[in-house]
Amino acid sequence: MRKFFYGWIIAAVSGLGIGCGVSVFIPSTLGLLVEPMSKSMGWTPQAIFLCPLFAALATVVVATPVGALIDKYGVRRMVLFGFLAQASITASFYFLGSNIAELYLRYALFAILGTATTAVSFTRLISAWFDEGRGLALGIALAGTGVGGAAWSVFAGYAVAQYGWRASFLYEACAMLVVLLILLIIIRETPQSVGSEVDGKRHDPNLRSSRQVSGMTLREAMKTKSYWLMVVTFLIVVSATYAVMLHLVPMLRQRGVPPQTAASIQASLWIAVVFGRVVTGWLMDRIFAPYIAITFLVPSMIGTAMFAMGVTGGEAVAAAMMVGAAAGAEIDVVAYLCGRYFGLRHYSAIYGSLFAVAALATAIGPALAALLLPAAGGYAGVLWFETILIVTGAVLFLQFPRFHGSASVEPLEMKVG
Repeated sequence: MRKFFYGWIIAAVSGLGIGCGVSVFIPSTLGLLVEPMSKSMGWTPQAIFLCPLFAALATVVVATPVGALIDKYGVRRMVLFGFLAQASITASFYFLGSNIAELYLRYALFAILGTATTAVSFTRLISAWFDEGRGLALGIALAGTGVGGAAWSVFAGYAVAQYGWRASFLYEACAMLVVLLILLIIIRETPQSVGSEVDGKRHDPNLRSSRQVSGMTLREAMKTKSYWLMVVTFLIVVSATYAVMLHLVPMLRQRGVPPQTAASIQASLWIAVVFGRVVTGWLMDRIFAPYIAITFLVPSMIGTAMFAMGVTGGEAVAAAMMVGAAAGAEIDVVAYLCGRYFGLRHYSAIYGSLFAVAALATAIGPALAALLLPAAGGYAGVLWFETILIVTGAVLFLQFPRFHGSASVEPLEMKVG
């Protein structure tokens, strides 16, 4: 009988880390804070929805350097630093003053000090442990986004309702520290550290695998058409998807849906992210990854269009899950393609630059939607605009070049410089 591969535990605990990191915490809790913060602090919803923009701008600056630090010092050390910083910043919200600049500063600090709690760290860890089964392992790990999003939606919604929005941040900070302790106990950097090889093959101490040190530098990757096609496609798709996700609760509240019901519908969206990411990961080991992305974007188009037509109740739950499935697919695809096109030697630096693009999109999308609301005459017009963006992203996925082999690096003929 084949020995159980510890890599699957690594995949699962990576999901826990991603689900509790800043990239999930921000979008899954911000929508729940808009109404109570507006009443308590006198800030407009449009002003509060600028918070992700500050986090995204900071991410654009730090994601690539943080990725390089992860490549140099390892995932474990950087995760320790990132979660300690994230928990400290979260607890500090209890003392938030009336100047909205203090709010924006905290969201910027989430990115500056907490980027190591995101997929930039954990997808590198997965890529070191898996090759042939990398798609499924990434899917399991990135499914943590959906589990974490649903958990934060329910937990934060309950804490805000029971204890107020200030005290809710103290409970959330404590939860982050518990998660950090679990991560430190379980995480190992490489399969060799537990006497195994990539994909669970028997360890041979005399054999050094070249796959761990092969691949392009960030500068080389930026000379390829694939890199820039990924930048444009994910900027469009992520901005549209996250616009729907972050505006879901305020939109439903405008339509008369009770706060707890709106939070539950948002949680259903994050649960669908789990399905999208696991299924996408499993399929990417078998089918060309961009085709999988297109398959999941189709229900997202339908779900967004349903919201544009004003659905509530059970139909709103179905529409939310359609959007969530696509949100689960897109990040899987970029992490998978990054390793296949560019290799693993500088994976975190390259993925960090793409993660910065995705982070920028998560801020641009919701902020732009908020700004368009008055001109569009309400959420219906905005949601039709987001539907068009998703269709555009699906068309762009058809332009991605094929890669060859399980550890492929993009052919030289794809370079543009």
